[in-house]
Amino acid sequence: MLTALLNQQVITTIHYSREELRRLRREGVSFVCPHCSSILTMRIGSRNTPHFAHISHSDCELVRGETPQHLLSKQLLYGRVSSLYESVSLEHYIKEIKQVADIFVKTDTADIAIEIQCSTIPISEVVRRSNGYHREGITPFWILTQSLKSKKLLNLTTFQQAFIRYSPSLDYFLLQFLPDRGIFHLYTRLLPVSSTAFMSAAPIIIPVAEFTLPPVIPNVPILPPYSLSKWNDFRTKWIYNKIHYNKARTDVFLREVYGEGDTFLYLPLFIGLPVIPHGIHIRNHEVEWQYYLWKDCLKKDSLFSLESVSNALNRRLTKGHIEFRSFPLQKSDKVIKKIAGGYLSVLEEVHVLRKINDTFQLTEPWSCPDHFSAFEQHKHDFFPKWKHILKKL
Repeated sequence: MLTALLNQQVITTIHYSREELRRLRREGVSFVCPHCSSILTMRIGSRNTPHFAHISHSDCELVRGETPQHLLSKQLLYGRVSSLYESVSLEHYIKEIKQVADIFVKTDTADIAIEIQCSTIPISEVVRRSNGYHREGITPFWILTQSLKSKKLLNLTTFQQAFIRYSPSLDYFLLQFLPDRGIFHLYTRLLPVSSTAFMSAAPIIIPVAEFTLPPVIPNVPILPPYSLSKWNDFRTKWIYNKIHYNKARTDVFLREVYGEGDTFLYLPLFIGLPVIPHGIHIRNHEVEWQYYLWKDCLKKDSLFSLESVSNALNRRLTKGHIEFRSFPLQKSDKVIKKIAGGYLSVLEEVHVLRKINDTFQLTEPWSCPDHFSAFEQHKHDFFPKWKHILKKL
């Protein structure tokens, strides 16, 4: 905690120097928790942000132990936001929902609760807190400070994926705060290649001194986020892993493919295409959910509509054959229709479909190669079409 009560007045450690705080502590004054009225001790180290802590394990439900990273994050963000707005409070208690916002900002047009999240908590708790703020007319703004694994690909846990948001200019993006360096990393145009790995451009760096609410992107060029020419390599790797590490008898998806008489290793290359940007909502690999659409709709009907494809996708979701990622900070209006429409558009671009008024039709009958040479011929025919639309995607 950075705040406490001293003689019924709020005291905040970041408003004092270390020497001033030590002088207060030597005077033997009593600091009290503003939430549970327990006695607090002041901790003043040489490295970490000075703060208050409960003397013993407390029953205080509103304040838990905080990491140095969390304390430093509050200090830095409070300092920056206070320079932008007049009404800013630290560790603000909202009694109607019994929640403490790390930083609370009151502007002429909105009330904003900044939640800094360092540890992993149930996503349901993120949803619960966000809903509580919304009920009181408060806009929650969550900030992730966890370290991310990023080499050639950005690897995100299920919890970290919950902080992904959408912007028309950035597509799906993730904002990460690095308090030790005093900067934000902004990962833009995320494109999943597995349930946990994402393509992304090098992160845009935003110094905390330039942070705004909502964040304003610096005037720097947003480079192409990835080379889609590598997409087929990721697709092929996923297929081989699926074959090697899953048993066809017990794997629901493989049983459907083989039961349909198709050869999983040689599925047409137009099954497993990237659907940018909204395909990110589906946790299953593109090969899985797109094959389901072909099996249920595209290769069965001579004509089909966006509505019928959307319905087929929704049925698979209801049955539990496909799963959506949890994006609690992002509105998901009509996302199934957006995904289905995005896939149909890509199929139209590669001339697998043709549009006839409000319906679609296959340009050629469904054909799944059943041996290596047939698949090689399919690749030879398909890749020129694929390369033609790489820039458009």
